[in-house]
Amino acid sequence: MATILITDDDPTVRAIATELLAPDGHRVLEAVDGNQALEIVRREPIDLIVLDMLMPDKDGLETIIAIRREKRPIRILAISSGGSMGADSVLKPALAFGADRIMVKPLRISVFAKTVTEM
Repeated sequence: MATILITDDDPTVRAIATELLAPDGHRVLEAVDGNQALEIVRREPIDLIVLDMLMPDKDGLETIIAIRREKRPIRILAISSGGSMGADSVLKPALAFGADRIMVKPLRISVFAKTVTEM
């Protein structure tokens, strides 16, 4: 099964994603921001990153750019509610800079699980 890195500053999102994906046999790792995600990516073989776009320190867009600059073959599912800017204003740039798929928060469990399986 895949190794999936859940990167979100919200511990509830990380916990729910981990709880959903681990029983399917996926190896699930967690990061609280883009800096920690990049540290993990550089030392672990990651198949998929579920990446929140709005985080303190290094946000999702900066993280996507860094991963793509390093030419790492990692699939990226960018997620966001968009905050006060709206989801489209945050998620469309994610696609432009290298995210493979996008999803609007709050995540619907069944849609999230299906999307991860398809990736």
